[in-house]
Amino acid sequence: MYDYDQLLVEIIAEHHNHSKWNNAIFGGIKTINNTKVGLVGQMFIEKLCNDLKLDCQYPMKSNGNRENQSPWDIKISGIKFELKTATEDVSNNFQFNHIRYHRDYDALICLGISPDKILFNVWTKAEVTTGKAGKLISMEKNANASYKLTKSQQGLHKIELFKIKIEDLALKLTNL
Repeated sequence: MYDYDQLLVEIIAEHHNHSKWNNAIFGGIKTINNTKVGLVGQMFIEKLCNDLKLDCQYPMKSNGNRENQSPWDIKISGIKFELKTATEDVSNNFQFNHIRYHRDYDALICLGISPDKILFNVWTKAEVTTGKAGKLISMEKNANASYKLTKSQQGLHKIELFKIKIEDLALKLTNL
C-alpha cells in the first residue's frame, strides 16, 4: 500500500526552515503564517511605543472601532507609518513585501526578526520613493503597485535605538 503520508513528510523535510531557526529565541515566528507575522510586528511596535512612552495612535473607524484596512498602520509622534515585518531568510536578508507608493503615509518602518535579534529601520516616504531606502523591486511583472525591499542586518538598526531613530525622523520631517 502506498504511503501518502510518508511521501509528504519526506518532501516537507526537504523544504523545512533553515536550521538557524531551530531552538532560536524567536523561532516560533516561523510557524506563523505571513499575515500574522505582520500582526505580530504591529503588536510589538505598538507595545514598544507604549513602553517607551512614545505617543502612538491607530487608524479608527467612525464608529470607534479599529480600522483594519487603512493607508497607514500606526501613527507615532504624529508620523503616519506604513509598517512592514519580515523574518530573516537563508541568505541572511529580510524581504519587506507589499510596499506601496500610492498610500497616504509619511514614513516606513521595516521590522526584521532574525533567530536571535530584533532589527529595524525607518525612512521617510520620500526616501522610499527616491530609492534612498534601497532598491525597490516590483512584486508583479509589468506592474507598479506593490514592491519589495531587501535589507541585510547591516542595513537595519538594533531595536534598542528605536526611540532615538523615531525622534530623529520626527525632527527630519519637521524641518522639511
